[in-house]
Amino acid sequence: MYEKNDIIVWEPEEVIYRVDDMPDSAYLITDGIIVLYTREGLQLNRIGQNEILGETSLLLGMKRTVTAIAGKGGAQAKRIPPQYFNDLLTRDKVIAALIRKVQYRLIDSNIQSNSLAVNLERITELVEMHTDGLNLNNSAVAELKRLLSDVRQQVVFARDIIAYPPAPDEAAAGQAKPNATDRSFGDLG
Repeated sequence: MYEKNDIIVWEPEEVIYRVDDMPDSAYLITDGIIVLYTREGLQLNRIGQNEILGETSLLLGMKRTVTAIAGKGGAQAKRIPPQYFNDLLTRDKVIAALIRKVQYRLIDSNIQSNSLAVNLERITELVEMHTDGLNLNNSAVAELKRLLSDVRQQVVFARDIIAYPPAPDEAAAGQAKPNATDRSFGDLG
């Protein structure tokens, strides 16, 4: 990351912040894509130009609830200082209550999405274990296999980002950082 005038620039796949980091600002994205992940590595969302990143933690006075990583082409944003949100919440109590309510609903939705995805991953693994030897000429088996494949393409886990970037001792040993590219949970090793 570096700042040029009032714009922050993140390199491709650079970690912007992690789950449990303390917030120091939010960002208005001016260029590029930023990908948001849960603690377990579920890809929640991809956000881009004219969207805000990192506001939840500032608005609610809490640690980061997701990990944010710049997309494959990098990203740029304008920093939004905490005071901007403090002023906004102080000026209008109704707007402040509405914003807090929406942010808590977002957090709850993220938690629910993550829980469902983890359970779906396990169900898919169990079903695949029991369908591998079945006759693909059977239309029900073929449909089940196709649906499982579709699920794996739609639910994206990138658990390698939990350890990204490498710990200092790994970097010193010359090990490459794990790639933070999107992967379906079927591609996990």
